[in-house]
Amino acid sequence: MSTNNVAMRVPAWRSLVWVGVVASLLAWTWAWYVDRGAQAFMIVVAVAAVVFAYKAVAGMRTAVVGLMIAGFVMFLASLYWMFWVMMPAGKADAFEMASVSLFPMVASVILLVGSAAGFRHTKDS
Repeated sequence: MSTNNVAMRVPAWRSLVWVGVVASLLAWTWAWYVDRGAQAFMIVVAVAAVVFAYKAVAGMRTAVVGLMIAGFVMFLASLYWMFWVMMPAGKADAFEMASVSLFPMVASVILLVGSAAGFRHTKDS
């Protein structure tokens, strides 16, 4: 028996959270490898998001808020690095732009979508 409910075809928020967390960790690690700069702090934020994700998937609402904050911080950092790469004094090629800003930005948006949906579905006990 098949269902035509669109909501049943949407991935669960937990899947989006884990994809966002893993993608953020990989994207910021790659950005640090390419530039060797202050992206190391963003790796720390991504590791903190892993800890928040374990608690959030278990149903802790404050951990979901922590995930949302971490995702927002990573999104703002990717915007900052995008503008930094695009400065006229520096060298800017498509590889560096994608590595330093685009990949982390996409990963943080996935994390934000998953954690926002998770906030709606979790109940703190």
